[in-house]
Amino acid sequence: MTHALPTGFEYLEPIPEDRYAEWLNCWLTALAEPLGADPAVLEFYRRTYPAERGLAIADADGMVATNISLDTELVLPGGARVPAVIGTGGFCHPTQTRRGLMTRLLDRIYERAVDEGKVACADWPSEWPIYRRFGHGPAAWYDAVRIDVRRAGLREGVPGAGIRLRRVSGIDARDAARDVFTRRSHTAPGELIPPDGFWDRFVTDPASSALDALCTLDDPGGGVRQCAVIDGRGFVSYRIAPGWSTEKAPDGVVHVVDFLAVDPEAAGALWRFLFSIDMVAEIRVPRLPVDDPLRWWVIDARWLRIRRRDGMWLRLLDIPAMLTARSWATDGTMTVGVRDARGWAAGTFHLEVDKGVGTCHRTTTEPDLELDVSAMGAIVLGGTSAAGLFRAGEIRGDFGKVRLWDAMASPEHAPFLTYVL
Repeated sequence: MTHALPTGFEYLEPIPEDRYAEWLNCWLTALAEPLGADPAVLEFYRRTYPAERGLAIADADGMVATNISLDTELVLPGGARVPAVIGTGGFCHPTQTRRGLMTRLLDRIYERAVDEGKVACADWPSEWPIYRRFGHGPAAWYDAVRIDVRRAGLREGVPGAGIRLRRVSGIDARDAARDVFTRRSHTAPGELIPPDGFWDRFVTDPASSALDALCTLDDPGGGVRQCAVIDGRGFVSYRIAPGWSTEKAPDGVVHVVDFLAVDPEAAGALWRFLFSIDMVAEIRVPRLPVDDPLRWWVIDARWLRIRRRDGMWLRLLDIPAMLTARSWATDGTMTVGVRDARGWAAGTFHLEVDKGVGTCHRTTTEPDLELDVSAMGAIVLGGTSAAGLFRAGEIRGDFGKVRLWDAMASPEHAPFLTYVL
């Protein structure tokens, strides 16, 4: 990366500790969520988004552009993990846009990730068009769900009957959530392992919704955060916004923040619990996997209002490492040519899968398929259909190999990212 900047700008890496609050407020202002004066919230951000990983560009009046990359591991189909970074915190002040500031910060994130041996950069773009031109593609999707409790109802055969949850709070809630997530992530392709400080949000003021809003990217609702656990198997946190209909009937809303389950019985027990809360007409869940069984567990799925959204984008940096590390559903061979305008992942790669284990290396042979690195990032976990991208003109080549890719890449569970960081 060249560090040359327009006259009057200064590049900062890492963020000086005495300017951390300025950096954080610059970033959060982009989300209309400036930090405020809560010291507990500031300390949460310091532990989760450390200053040594931050980047910024400043002018004489202060910081005008921010970004950060967090060390993480990406869980692949089959349960293997590869080193990756989470790219987040990207912001440029409206007065300084179209000057290449964000491009410089993103290029530095990729450069640093390659130097650190990372396989990919993962993120959740605030706007769809921004990151495709930098080589990112939508690799995992999720459903945002609103449930009409009375009309949808739960079927009698939902798993988990007889499992009771217990209330937890504070440190106990933090440890329980982290434990369930850790157990779940072993078989959850698409998960990114959060920094350990991420779980400390459970020991902050339960009446404050600032950190829950960060996790849900949505209004987390009113009321005090409440948590319940099935030890080692399930965890749910939520807020209840009370309400009354015009007929003075209870019309409250449960806003779910965390929903973690290791197995179907634990998931069923969590749903049984949520549907049993008194004085509630609606349950809102900001993120569920696209193959979640809920629609088959309710009596009438037409009373589930579901919006499909892009959940996690991948920017591949080391394609052979990625294709070798993940498991595959069927065997086969193919050669893929990848275009990368920024150069990090460009090349032609031969993939051979035998008994579900892949080996991948660079080659000079003619490719069966040709695609941009953004399309490769979209299909690499099996969460986005290669056939769909082929029909859209994003992949060119042998359609038989496209169908083979989809058969090979399909994971046991749809890729899903529980938390946006």
